[in-house]
Amino acid sequence: MEFSEEELRHVEKLSRLEISDELRDKLKKQLAEIIEFVNKLKSIDVEGLSSKYSVTMEKQYLRRDEPDETLSRDDVLASAPESSDGFFKVPPVIEGEEL
Repeated sequence: MEFSEEELRHVEKLSRLEISDELRDKLKKQLAEIIEFVNKLKSIDVEGLSSKYSVTMEKQYLRRDEPDETLSRDDVLASAPESSDGFFKVPPVIEGEEL
């Protein structure tokens, strides 16, 4: 499968990364290989296998999901770069929605 320049521009925009001209061809090739690998995984017959299957066949020891102590809102917001009215303040991620 080939990864087009248009698709790479779309990924570049979504990830908010600027990809240099030197890396464009290499990245397109790598992304195409990743997609090809994922498509191969999709073709594997997993009928009858448990979703909790482990390749090591070892028992998975999971802890109980029980409530525990949590940080206060003030403690959490104290480590945030920006906050406002008790919430994290983040830049808009959809174009045209400036605050």
